[in-house]
Amino acid sequence: MKILTLKTLYFFRKGLGVFFLLSLFSLSMNAQDIHWSQFGSSPLNINPALTGMFGGNMRFVGNYRSQWNTVPVSYLTFSGAFDMKFDKFCSNHDQWSGGLIFNHDVAGDSKLQLTQLGLSGAYTHRVNRKNFLTLGVQLSGYQRRFKLDDLRFDNQFGGRAYDPNRATGENFTNTSILYGDFSAGLNWHYQKPNSFSRWNTQNRTKLDVGISAFHLNQPNKSFYEDDREDLPMRFTVHAMGTFRVADPFDVVLVGLYQSQRPHAETVLGIAGKLHLDQRLARQLNVLFGLNFRLQDAIIPNIAVQYNAWKIGLSYDINTSGFTVATDRFGGPEFSVSYTFVKPELEMFKNCNPIY
Repeated sequence: MKILTLKTLYFFRKGLGVFFLLSLFSLSMNAQDIHWSQFGSSPLNINPALTGMFGGNMRFVGNYRSQWNTVPVSYLTFSGAFDMKFDKFCSNHDQWSGGLIFNHDVAGDSKLQLTQLGLSGAYTHRVNRKNFLTLGVQLSGYQRRFKLDDLRFDNQFGGRAYDPNRATGENFTNTSILYGDFSAGLNWHYQKPNSFSRWNTQNRTKLDVGISAFHLNQPNKSFYEDDREDLPMRFTVHAMGTFRVADPFDVVLVGLYQSQRPHAETVLGIAGKLHLDQRLARQLNVLFGLNFRLQDAIIPNIAVQYNAWKIGLSYDINTSGFTVATDRFGGPEFSVSYTFVKPELEMFKNCNPIY
């Protein structure tokens, strides 16, 4: 097996530096927005600037998360996204990309639901053969709603007994609201040049580092017409690196910090990726990893990629004080993606080579 070069070692060490820098941030349990343990498999949810940042022309991504099944009321989250590169607006130094994102989350006895439909756009400038800088924006519409059917209020308890026919004493003006928001982000992408060939697997080293801010306009999310409750901005810092250390083996390092007042989270992860088959159109690799959501969960994960398909599975093992209720069973998370790639010569002709 060929051992990594000095340049690869340099960027591997740089990736480690970014990885451990993220661990210096403080956190509490979880962010308020939808969040994923496999955050790298839901790129448009962590940074609009990751729109179009993949090897290929079109990408479809799906995510599903079931959390805290051992407590009486579980939490379910689904996400779907599509993004593509606009070949007609691409050159050797510039690339335009766009995408759609859909999120749906259900939580609690009230069946509190959050549904998001968003449009992402990104502009990538090729600084040189190795470095790419991307600016991304995202416009989204949201619906928040809840149901009163399974809720019980103080006024409905007469003496010691619960009477569902008694008035709740609550005056909910709305049980469903709509609002919109604006988000933006920056991403720096490094990749070892490989003769503009997506299929040359000898140079697999790449690194993405980015920052993003969601809900920049801080929309009102209150259910009461005479009240205002601003949705706090969410700030995200992320780093995701793949480093080829031998012919069939890569080391993957990931880090994520998110802050949304008054909550925050830090996730750090390391994985090994083994390339079992590197033949054209038959590429097969498997990834085994371990993520850590600091002060909250240990997250073993596995992913299998065959040609254009990638499937991932992870499980949250709780380590926080909430283990009293969950018995450490946080819940599973699934991800699936499909990447469509045009013939290589056509891709080289129309777009700059990000892989």
